Amino acid sequence: MKQFLLVGLVLATLNTTAQNDSLSSGVYPIAGKPAGSTTDLSMFKAHASTLAPGQTNHPPRALNDAEELIFIKEGSLKVSINDSAKILGAGSIVLIMAGDKQSFQNNSDKPVTYYVLTFTSGSPVDNTRSKQGGGSMMIDRNSLTVKRTDKGESRPILDRATSMFTRLEVHATMLNGGMESHPPHTHREEEIMLLMDGKLTAHIGTKDSNAVPGDIILLRPGIIHNVKNAGTERCWYFAIKWSNM
Repeated sequence: MKQFLLVGLVLATLNTTAQNDSLSSGVYPIAGKPAGSTTDLSMFKAHASTLAPGQTNHPPRALNDAEELIFIKEGSLKVSINDSAKILGAGSIVLIMAGDKQSFQNNSDKPVTYYVLTFTSGSPVDNTRSKQGGGSMMIDRNSLTVKRTDKGESRPILDRATSMFTRLEVHATMLNGGMESHPPHTHREEEIMLLMDGKLTAHIGTKDSNAVPGDIILLRPGIIHNVKNAGTERCWYFAIKWSNM
C-alpha cells in the first residue's frame, strides 16, 4: 500500500512540474500567447489584441499583482489609466503599475492592434516604490529622443523603479540592414526583445533562430546572445530588461 502511495505521489509531482515548466531562452510568437515563469518572474505572459472601430477592451479594471507593458503595433488607441486618458499612435508605449485601473478604446475608424506583456515579479509588490518612480506612464512615440548611431537609431524610453522591479529599462532600436546589435555578450538581467518590423536572426547560446514581427526573444540571465538584422531594410524592436537586485 505504501509503495502505491509513493508511486502516486511521484507521478503527481511530475505532473505538477510539467504543468509549471519555466520559459526557457528562445523565440516565441505572441500569437501563441506564451506564458510561464522565469528566473525573476513568477509569471509572464504575452498576447496581441485587435479592437474594431468603437470597441473597448473591457470596463476599467486593475491587476493588483502584475504590471503591464503595452506596445501599439498599428492604429490609434485611447488609453485610460485611473483618471487620465491619452490617445496614442503606432509605436507608442504604456506602462501600467499594479493596482491602477485601465481600459483601452478604439475611437478611430480603423482597427488598432497592440501587444500586451504582463509581468509578476518573484518579489512582493511595492506601490510606494512605484509612486516614487513616477507611477503609470503613457508615452507617445513622437515624444521620444532619437539617438543616431552607425548601426541605425536608438530611442530611450524609460529606466526607473516600478511596483514590480527595482529597475525596469525599456528602449527601442532600429538596425540597418545586415547590422548586428552588438557583439555576443551576457548579463545578469533578464531581457525581452519584441520585434515590431523587419527580420532578425537571434543568436542565443549556441543556436541561431529567426524572428519575424510579433515575435518575442526571451533571454534568461547569463546566456550569451545578440541579434542581427536578417534583411536589407531597417528593422526595429523594443528591448526590455528588469531587475530586483
